[in-house]
Amino acid sequence: MKKVFSILLVWTVFTVVSLDLFAFDRASIERLLRTKKCPGCDFYRAKLNRLDLRGADLKGARLAYATFREATLYGADLEGADLRGTVFDGAIWTDGSVCQAGSVGQCRRKQP
Repeated sequence: MKKVFSILLVWTVFTVVSLDLFAFDRASIERLLRTKKCPGCDFYRAKLNRLDLRGADLKGARLAYATFREATLYGADLEGADLRGTVFDGAIWTDGSVCQAGSVGQCRRKQP
């Protein structure tokens, strides 16, 4: 029983510490909103819903598992950005099209 408790305690501590290590930097969000430039920034799991990011430079940014619901990304540069698990439902995509529900990791455009 002590061994199980010890393993559970170590796992819990590791999980809590690792969540902090992989959290996005709020200063980067402030920089992005102020300058529209944050190439290579870490926005892992950030909630960037409804933000106006027109023309933003997000080249090589870590956007994995972030949410951009109803955000405006028209003209934004996402070249080399990590989009794994990123949600774009209702966002205005870089080319001006609207991302449909289920847009995860990419923008699913409405079919003609």
